[in-house]
Amino acid sequence: MPVRSAIFVLVVLMLPVLASPQATPIATENAESISCRSLEMHTDDDLKVTIIIFHQRNQEQRSQLAALLQQHSGAMVEVQTADGKWRRARLLRLKSCFGRGLLIMPAAAPFSERAVFSLRLAQ
Repeated sequence: MPVRSAIFVLVVLMLPVLASPQATPIATENAESISCRSLEMHTDDDLKVTIIIFHQRNQEQRSQLAALLQQHSGAMVEVQTADGKWRRARLLRLKSCFGRGLLIMPAAAPFSERAVFSLRLAQ
């Protein structure tokens, strides 16, 4: 499948970025989180990464997510799943899918398709 191949190439290219330590956390203008829903997820056990394609859960936060994706693509973010823990991930804007983002996380991320989670810039 061409989409899976493209996502796999993207993950492979992002591995050095994921492996490098973040020197300083990204300053957040606003610690408010955005409620999101995963649409699709894939885990590669060999590369030890999980990728999640997502969008906003609530229409009211659509413009907030769009701004976050445009201004912070490539940045570290934090996601909070049903277990209540905040986990770090790399955020990427999907240019070919309006209003959708891509998260890259260490495997095995506690996600499932259609999972609801909160997203914020890394603190």
